Order: sequence, then C-alpha cells, then structure tokens
Amino acid sequence: MKNLIIVFIIVLSSFSLLGQELQLKKASPFTAVKWENDEPIVKFKGVWYFFEKLDAFNKAQLLDFCKKEFGTKWKKRFSEDLVEVLRNMNYSPNKQVNLELSKDGVTHKYIGTFTLENRQRCVLYNNNSSKSGTSTNIDRKYISRNEAIHDLKQFKEILDTKSSYAQLSSFDYESAINKVATSISQKDKGDISIDKLVYKMSTIIAEIGDRHSSIKNETLDKNSYKTYNLRLPFGITILDKEFIAVKQKSDNNCYIYYDDEFPYIKSINGITIKTLIDTYNFKDKKAPKQAKLSRGANAIQKYGALLFHTDKECPERVEVVFSNGRLEKKEILELTMARKGYISSLSIANYNTIKRVTKGELNGLKKILNKNIGYIKLPMMFHYKNNNDLEQFIEKTIQELSNTKALILDLRNNPGGSRELLQTLAPYMILPNQSPWIANVGYLRTNNSIDTDIRSMSNRYLYIYNSQNFSDNDRKAIDIFNKTCKTEKNFDHSKFSSPFYMVLRAGKISYNQPIYILVNEYSFSAATVFTAAFKGLPNIKIVGVTTDGSSGNSKKIYLNNSNIRVKISTMLSFQRNGKTLDGYGTVPDINISVDKEQIFAGKDTQLEKLVAIINDRK
Repeated sequence: MKNLIIVFIIVLSSFSLLGQELQLKKASPFTAVKWENDEPIVKFKGVWYFFEKLDAFNKAQLLDFCKKEFGTKWKKRFSEDLVEVLRNMNYSPNKQVNLELSKDGVTHKYIGTFTLENRQRCVLYNNNSSKSGTSTNIDRKYISRNEAIHDLKQFKEILDTKSSYAQLSSFDYESAINKVATSISQKDKGDISIDKLVYKMSTIIAEIGDRHSSIKNETLDKNSYKTYNLRLPFGITILDKEFIAVKQKSDNNCYIYYDDEFPYIKSINGITIKTLIDTYNFKDKKAPKQAKLSRGANAIQKYGALLFHTDKECPERVEVVFSNGRLEKKEILELTMARKGYISSLSIANYNTIKRVTKGELNGLKKILNKNIGYIKLPMMFHYKNNNDLEQFIEKTIQELSNTKALILDLRNNPGGSRELLQTLAPYMILPNQSPWIANVGYLRTNNSIDTDIRSMSNRYLYIYNSQNFSDNDRKAIDIFNKTCKTEKNFDHSKFSSPFYMVLRAGKISYNQPIYILVNEYSFSAATVFTAAFKGLPNIKIVGVTTDGSSGNSKKIYLNNSNIRVKISTMLSFQRNGKTLDGYGTVPDINISVDKEQIFAGKDTQLEKLVAIINDRK
C-alpha cells in the first residue's frame, strides 16, 4: 500500500510539471544541438537523437518557421532560443514537454524539461563549435544583387504582413522599396554592401513612424572603420530651443560654453544643424519634437557614426560655424576619439540608480522632500523576476508615504521595460470613484480572427473584451469608454485584431493627495505607457516635457541573405485621447523644461520648480 502511494505521488507530480507553464524566456530541453544536412540532432540525457517532434509541432513546422522568421540565424534560434520560437508561433510551452526523438530509425517518446542550465550548455556547445571552425554562420559584408533584391522583397513582405504602423502610416513604402530595388538591378557590376542596404532600408522604416523599429547589421565591427568612433571635440545640448556647444569643466562634472561669445552652433561642414537633425539623424525623424531635438543633439556629437549610418565619408577635421544670434565665427576643428560630449547629470544619476537597484539597493528610490512631499524615483520599468524585493518595497513605500501632502513619481530618463510597476502602483493611484479606468487600447497586427487572450498582449496586461480577466463592471466601463474615445487615425480593421484593453482598478487603500508624474523626452516605451495611463485623472498631473512615446510589441526578423535584423512593432497602441503613443508621446499638464542652471551646474531645477509649485498651492 505504501509503495502504491509513493508511485501515485510521483505520477501526480509529473502531471503537475506537465501542466506548469514555463516562466523562463531562455531555456531548452536539450543540452546541445548539432546539424547534419540541415537536420537537427539533439543531445538529450547524454545521448544524441534526431529531433522529430515537440508537443504538437513536428520538425518541419518548427524548422520552416525558424527559416522564415530568423533568416540565416535559424539554426542558432532553434538551438538556443526555442522558447522564443514557440512563443512567436503563439504557443506557450509548459516546463515539461512531450518529445519525439529517433535513433537508428526508431522513434521514441520522452518527457523533456525546459531549464536555463540546458540552454546555457547549448550556447556553450555552439560557442565551442564556432571556435573550432564548425559554425555555419558566416559574417558577410557584401551580397549579390539578386540576393539584395530578394531581401528587399522579404522586407516589403514584413511591412505588409507584420508591421502595425506600416498600416497606419500614409508613407508609400512600397514605392520607396521598389526604387531601391531598381537602382540595385541597374547597377553595372559588383556586389551590394550590406551596410549600404541597411542605410537604404533604415531611411524607409524611419518614415513609417514606428519608434521601436530599427534596421541593424549585427555583425558590424565598428572598430574596423577608421572614422566610425570619431566625435566632435565639444558637447551639444538644447537650451531654450537652441543648439549650444558646451565643454566640461576640468575640475568637476559641470559644463560651460565652448565659446562664451558664440554659444550657438549653426552648421558643420556647411550642413545646417536643422538638416543634420531632419535628414542625417533620420531614425528620430518621427519622434515628438523635444525627443527629436535632444536625441538629434546626442547623435551629432558622435559625428563619425552619424555619417557612417547615412553612407557618407567622415573627414578627420570639420569646419564649424558658431553664432551669437547676430555674428558668426568659423573654426576648423579636429575630430577626436575622446568622449567630450554632453551627458546630463540626470542621465548619470539615472544610470547609477539602475545599477544600485539591480544590486538590491532600493532605499535610494524614496525620500521625503521639502514640506512633507513624498518622492519615488522610477529609473526603469523593472521586471520583478530580476528584482525580487522591488514589488514589496514599492507597496511598502507607498503606504509609508500615505501621510505626505503630495507624491512625485519621477520617470525622467526611464527607458521602459515591463508594465509590472504600473500594475503595482495603479491600485493606490486610482480612486474608488474613478474605477475601473481604461488606460490603454491595443490592436494586434493579424489577418486572423482572435477571440482569446494572447500571451504577448496579456504580458502587457492587455485583454480582449470577453476575457476572464474582466468583470461585468470592467466591460461596462469599456462600453462607456468606447462611446467617446475614437482613434485619431483610421486604419483597416480587417488587418488587425479586435481591441485589447488595459483596465486599472482602485485598491483597498488609495493615496488621497495629489500625484505628480515627472517625465522628460527620454521617458520611453513602458515609461510613456505608464504616463499616458494616468493622463486625465483629476488627482494626477503630468509634469515636465512631452515623453518620447512608443508602445508596439516589437518583433525581430532576420533577412535570408544579408542576415540584416529588421525590428518592427506588431501592435498599435492608443492613448485615451485616441492618439498613438508613437510620434506623439504624452503632453504634460505642467511644462517644466531644463534651464541653464540644470545644464551647466547639474542642479535638478525641474524637481525644485515642481516642489515650489506644490508648496505654493493651497
């Protein structure tokens, strides 16, 4: 009897693992994968087998998907990123999976377990294979004209079938792609530079306005190009909507004008600053205005890289025209490898705060400011799985600050990440009479009908109308919201899913004093989703500068011949005002820009001005 009970427990625990959804993003049921005539041979429990099937997916289905999605990296993705492959196929594997593996012509069934350790062994095996010269991946700098034209066709297909913002944009990307293809086909002789192809495609995707999109040659060796790392011998930043040249003081981290008498920059080598911003730094062309200017200033500082990515030769010296608004001054300057560009004190502080948080040092995120104002710094939208104590710390902190007269949430320079922090703070920020609150609406690019929740959307707390995650009360709030909220731009709904909604609700305890969300043009992705989610609530004010809005459920695809990585958004994400986050950002209720003292002395005058505003209000 005792033995029967033990057997029952073992069987029960096995079924439990089979039904346990895999949480890891990087894991494998195999310890190595090698290839024979493009057939995967997997190492499982110390024995090599031919791979045949995983759960419902046979070998052909998995390999065909990898080839289509990941181009020349399809073998690497199968061997190292099998979880990502399955999830991109809209399948969420459990921790344990059913495997069919064959040896000597006989197929056997096994139960495999996804673990991080297995995946690490696969990576090590691939690395060792690469060092021994057995790797199948070859880094190429050129491809043939026919290969380039085929990659352009694949690029168009990606925009046609997977890109969300290509469907929203009025830009005629098809004609632009055809123009590039025609110029390549008319080329007399020679192969096509992959880096030049990256440039051409980058200018096209920049016009679409997808802030998460990019085109990248991942094999680019920047150090092999003599001028790539050349920089201007001074820094550039924005003051009162003007581009100014600055240099760092030798004794501290403060800055001064590069030239007191001529503080403004008019042109570099005859190219106006406006042209450099609009044409040369094309990747930020569709960003909100302040983000476009600030990110453009940073790009111009890295002059060699800027010219490289626009397929232009970079000289070793440049003629810079400085101005004081009336008179001009020309100066010939040597470019340098030294990092003499402008880095704001806010950026440095944010970077250091992120480092401390990743080490588990959390107390620096909170403080009480002048006259009992609560303050929480959110330098990044952290994933809780990488910061085990953060969720509990945030909840404890918001309760500790419950008796403050106002609360500041500082998301300046926050690059984004997960929406988990938003979900933790929302129950304290939403008041009972505001609940439920529809905070975000997303549409997934698809030609298929979707009537269930999708993992990539539910990871963002976005659910379909009939989702089990919604109550009848939530659906009533959605119905009311839909009567008044209309998208600013029309799009072909047949190419998208039904809407997915993010609904926020009041918790048992609310923070009942005014809340101020402090942002700037470097608040990006999930940070701008956070900001937009609370826009319009009477008890919450957005303060600072318009965010660099972006939200898109991005996906990476590799072109078959060049192995160029194409990253595109697959979701349209709308704010409550009907505008997309991309291209618009979230406009503050109270505008506070950086001033001269913040730029030159590193003093946080934005925060000081906000504290003064709060204390002046009765």
